[in-house]
Amino acid sequence: KPNRFEDIIALVALYRPGPMDNIPKYVSVKDGHEDADYLHPKLRPMLEETYGIMVYQEQVMQAAQILSGYTLGSADLLRRAMGKKIQSEMDAQQNMFVKGAKEHSNVPEEQAAAIFVQIEKFAGYGFNKSHAAAYALIAYQTAWLKANYPVEFMTASMTLDYGNTDKLAIFKQEVDRMQIKLLPPDINKSGVMFTVEEAQIRYALAALKGVGFGAMEKLVQERKESGPYKSLANFLGRLDSRVINKKQFEQLTCAGALDSIYTRRSQLFDNIELLLRHAQAQAEERESGQVSLFGDPSGKEQTLPPLKDVAEWDVLEKLRYEFEAVGFYLSSHPLDTKTDQLERMKIVPFAHLAQELERRPSSRVQMAGVLIKKVEKMGKSGNKYAFLQMSDATGVYEVMIFSETLSRARNMLEPGTALLLTCDADVKEDQIRLLGQIIEPLDEKLAKKLAELNVYIDAAAPIKRIQDLMHVEGKGGVKITVFARTQKGEMAEIALNGRWSMSPAAIAAIRSTAGVIKIAER
Repeated sequence: KPNRFEDIIALVALYRPGPMDNIPKYVSVKDGHEDADYLHPKLRPMLEETYGIMVYQEQVMQAAQILSGYTLGSADLLRRAMGKKIQSEMDAQQNMFVKGAKEHSNVPEEQAAAIFVQIEKFAGYGFNKSHAAAYALIAYQTAWLKANYPVEFMTASMTLDYGNTDKLAIFKQEVDRMQIKLLPPDINKSGVMFTVEEAQIRYALAALKGVGFGAMEKLVQERKESGPYKSLANFLGRLDSRVINKKQFEQLTCAGALDSIYTRRSQLFDNIELLLRHAQAQAEERESGQVSLFGDPSGKEQTLPPLKDVAEWDVLEKLRYEFEAVGFYLSSHPLDTKTDQLERMKIVPFAHLAQELERRPSSRVQMAGVLIKKVEKMGKSGNKYAFLQMSDATGVYEVMIFSETLSRARNMLEPGTALLLTCDADVKEDQIRLLGQIIEPLDEKLAKKLAELNVYIDAAAPIKRIQDLMHVEGKGGVKITVFARTQKGEMAEIALNGRWSMSPAAIAAIRSTAGVIKIAER
């Protein structure tokens, strides 16, 4: 509970291995539960600021000056000797300190030797105060900005790390915790960098993977000079194919940055080569001075070539493409549809893990997540182990697995796979470390526990698909209910007779059927 700037300086110096042992004493004396020990009355003025604990290297030097009459130069030599822990140097320094304390402060030799031992203990890990003060000032300034201008502060922080996907994923967790809306990328609203938009953060175009800063700068500049992109045809007419290539176009599409001018991402994605060729042909026509009979002389608006029809991506497919373009799940998460089931199975969300571990006697927890990436390493014994980066709807976390678990689960460890993990949790220095013991396919596990399947539709086609799958899957324990919107806009509820089996493959087949809006599993 810092209530003065000096406390923040002490925080910086104390929160490191070694000095951390003194934190309970510091807090206890600060709160008045314990008396400070100043070693000697002459040292009290110098140690009062840190409640009798030598936190800084400067205090070690001051103690030698005040108590034993050291000069500044010889006090610095003492500090360095204590840091190096060379016994011959330490013996010489102790003799000098004890002798000086007797002559300068009339301290008995035995007491002076005891004080020297105490000082030596602190000096081994003492932190430079001027260094800590500089860090503390920046900590205070940034904390003030985050508290008073949270949206602007987080926007600036994300801009600073726009090229670091791992950092951006952490910032996404933080803005979610702060209840700040992170708006998706949009070619008509996004800047090259992250921007503030009506107390919300708009995602940066240049932060998308593989699009390039320069190309996005030109795309935004064109919008600023000639106005918003009105349609896909208008966008293509203003597109410089020398600036934006196929890969960049794909990433913009997958991230949803083109949704404001063309909503069918799958169709756009599968026709990108055709559209780029068309845009290039139009540009060459303009450069040669020719204008087609129905074309716009300015080239800003043109007709689209006939596009091949492509089925729209289902929710999970859309999220998979979005993940590849952004680097994490931005609009929603693949596990969002399974929230009720996960709660019923007492699966712990990552964001609630610390709180859960405080109130339960066992450190074994079950967690669910989508595998983002796997990093395998070789131990000194020659056995392989791995770190799994997992993502659930509340954040990104890491799980370590040893060789036996890695061997058993290897065929499941493909990025994008939803997994159920049984882990042992260990808390050290406020950090939670997870060791995976059992890994299982999440969808198969949930399918065995599935009680209800609610299917929301806006067309008749899915009904036939559901009926066909019911006959294939056969009787089981799942109640299926279809929700369809009527012409009056009301939601009609149709409960299908009996209970049925529904495998993960069958649920995926229903989800991918045209006309299915969403599926809720319970």
